[in-house]
Amino acid sequence: MRFFTSFLTLVVLLLCIFFAFLYFDSKYLLVATDAEYAKNIGKQLLELLLVVSIAGSIFLSLLIYSVLSTQNAARRMAYAISKDMSFSKEQFRRFYELSPVPYLLISPKGTITRPNKASLRFFGRTEEDLIDKNIFSFLSLPEHSEKIMRYKDSAERRIPVEQKEVQVLLDSKELRWALLSIEDITTPGSHEHNCLVTLVDIHEQKELERIKTEFLSLASHQLRSPLANLKWYIDFLLNRRRDQMSEEVQGYLHKMYRRNSDMIELVNTLLNLSRIEMGRVKVEKESVDLEALAKSVIEELEPTALEKKIVMETSFVGDLQLDTDTRLVRIILQNLLSNSLRYTKENGKVFIRLTASTSRIRFEVEDTGVGIPPNEQGSIFSKLYRASNAKEIEANGNGIGLYMCKELVEGLGGTITFVSKLEEGTTFTFELPR
Repeated sequence: MRFFTSFLTLVVLLLCIFFAFLYFDSKYLLVATDAEYAKNIGKQLLELLLVVSIAGSIFLSLLIYSVLSTQNAARRMAYAISKDMSFSKEQFRRFYELSPVPYLLISPKGTITRPNKASLRFFGRTEEDLIDKNIFSFLSLPEHSEKIMRYKDSAERRIPVEQKEVQVLLDSKELRWALLSIEDITTPGSHEHNCLVTLVDIHEQKELERIKTEFLSLASHQLRSPLANLKWYIDFLLNRRRDQMSEEVQGYLHKMYRRNSDMIELVNTLLNLSRIEMGRVKVEKESVDLEALAKSVIEELEPTALEKKIVMETSFVGDLQLDTDTRLVRIILQNLLSNSLRYTKENGKVFIRLTASTSRIRFEVEDTGVGIPPNEQGSIFSKLYRASNAKEIEANGNGIGLYMCKELVEGLGGTITFVSKLEEGTTFTFELPR
């Protein structure tokens, strides 16, 4: 604005100089030429100069007035914005301090710089006890300590951590469950880097889940023994007393055997689920030939594929020997492959691929099945969730398998993802580190 004002003022001054030159030149003409003619010309020029001078003065005055008015308006606006910003900062400060949710400001390294009042109540500590301490020294996951290190690494790299279950060590030495979120709130251009930590108390919900899970585990244990005995008796009748029974009775026994096997599978699934939720899944690593393991799972589920005329194709690439838990990997493969067979129509295809690299082994289970609706894909790993089209195909599913797969894969230090197109198929991929 100042540059523009100076430019216009310079233009007006140059015009004045130009007309002054004309004025003096006309005076010279009055002397050098015809006196009457020069007198008339000079008179006209003088009148023109007078008009231009008056107009220039008015224009310059208006310009100066406009600039001064704009500057005053800008000052008033800047003051109002500054006042609003101060008010907003005060509002944010009060919200931060008085919020019932525990908030803590930390450095990217995890050093606590400013806890709010709710966080002091949650930890049962004073502000002096928390400031300059590392937030990660208060967090614990006894069965999965590596997860805390991953959250710490994410904070240092300013990658958001969203609603992760952790246990927080309180002043009373009690461990309390909370949902941890970490978000980088550094102002652009600022040299001071801050992260906001949010802790949501979920201890009561976790206790209720623990009680429910213990009951589920107890009930499942009580059911497993009689079901196993019943299976043994039916198997004995079918294999040892076949000649003494009519075909009708044998048909009923075969149906009972299949339903009994389904019940045993459900009970085992519930037992595995209860162990996962109670943190009792122990990873017992040993050297495993994953190609042989995959082939045994495929052989186990081959009758289902033959019944639906589904072709299963395999691919094994690289050194597939891995130190891992055979039982857990088998459960993961069984669930993914049985899902593919269940939701692939007759004459479809299922592909099982294992690929080894220097740092990890990649498992892929791809099918040409019904796919997962796009608006439901975000919930597919949720406990007890089943896609709408899956319910239409088979009403008796339990929605536990994929949830269990995700928990087991992460328990083994791996990751699981999927891509799916409706009516075209789905590919589940999980990777385990070497």
